[in-house]
Amino acid sequence: MIYSMLACLAALAALLWMLRAERLSLGLPFAYLASLLLIHVPGAFAHWVGESMLDGGEYVVIGIRYTAIGAVCFVAGVWLARRAVPIRARPGPADRADFARFCLIGGWVFVYGLTALARVPSLGAVIDTGGSIWMLGVLMGLRSALLSGNVQRAVLWGGALAVYPAFMLLLGGFLSYGAAAVIVVISVLVVFARSYLRATIGVAFAALVGLTVFVNYFDHRADIRESVWGGEAMGSRLSAVSGVFTDFHLIDLGSEKDLLALDQRLNQNMFVGLAATRIGEGQVDYLNGKSVTDGLLSLIPRALWPDKPVTGGSGQIVADMTGLSLNEDTSWGVGNVMEFYINFGVPGLVVGFLALGGMIGFLDIRGAAAERRGDLGQMPLYFLPAVALIQPGASLVEISGSAGAALVAAFGWRWLWTMRMAGQARRAATTRAIAPRLPQSGVGPAE
Repeated sequence: MIYSMLACLAALAALLWMLRAERLSLGLPFAYLASLLLIHVPGAFAHWVGESMLDGGEYVVIGIRYTAIGAVCFVAGVWLARRAVPIRARPGPADRADFARFCLIGGWVFVYGLTALARVPSLGAVIDTGGSIWMLGVLMGLRSALLSGNVQRAVLWGGALAVYPAFMLLLGGFLSYGAAAVIVVISVLVVFARSYLRATIGVAFAALVGLTVFVNYFDHRADIRESVWGGEAMGSRLSAVSGVFTDFHLIDLGSEKDLLALDQRLNQNMFVGLAATRIGEGQVDYLNGKSVTDGLLSLIPRALWPDKPVTGGSGQIVADMTGLSLNEDTSWGVGNVMEFYINFGVPGLVVGFLALGGMIGFLDIRGAAAERRGDLGQMPLYFLPAVALIQPGASLVEISGSAGAALVAAFGWRWLWTMRMAGQARRAATTRAIAPRLPQSGVGPAE
């Protein structure tokens, strides 16, 4: 097990080195791999250090081994994409600060102002994925502030980053969605850190803080969700959330309670190992591409196909392949490792992660090149679909549908930014045309 975990971390380190070589990246491949390892490595580590306290270690060994294969293949896919798409982007002028504010405000309008439209078929998916544009705004604003050493602006952008996770916790009772957004935003910082050593230390520190927050949240998760889902007043919700910090403690790998938390929510390896074992014993069969086909069908908007047979969510797949009875009050994602494997075995893992790495790597480098050229309107076309692909715990149906909707939303954002720039150009031209002429030299007003 330890060698598989080390292979996962080595893949992450190699990816970081690759992205930092040219620093032409928005950090999106790193965000994906970090998110993938977050739901696999902590659980495996918990079993390694607390073998006597946790059950199912034999399945975890299998799961983390397949995760290591997937991680290595993902990095290879990113490398191939960056090699196949040589980009020479000369720095170009652009109002990046204005674009960052445009993305932030526009994204918040989508996320918090258009909730009434979220249930409309297809339109709701476009609004949901289009709202992720706020992450691009914070990513650019926070990176600029830190690189310039402007502490005040860095604090303001850091506060903007905290809005979404805080609201997701208080309004939905979930930590995972907010954590995923934070990972997407801050991953760009490790690409532009002054040295590889600083970047590595930063990743290790972020992992320690993140896991510490998680185990403390997990201790109080039931109280938080009872308050939120029960529709209690905001004061009661704040009180429930505050319990996370009043009883705060550093993660303790000798504590059975903390190890159980890692095992229960950050251990997709158990599902992967169970499914692989049941397939090997002939209890269930490979899906032979069924969920991949469903993922392709999910690209068709439900507005055009109201009776489309595929739906989001993957709890039933997990239950069928693992034989477990799952709690319906908790989300159970099949995850990329398990889904690639249960379709075609190890070849499915290799091809699936090569393709996923290639797609995210391509979108990332093209988005970064557009930003460097100053072609900011093109950035959403690459950023939003890439963010939609960064769902390592979701099903292919959910990922494909989200990516398709994100691309539609991205064209909308490009159009809005183009209209904004055209409007500013017209106003500037009008101002120059009507500006009063300065008096000629030697001629002044009568006295």
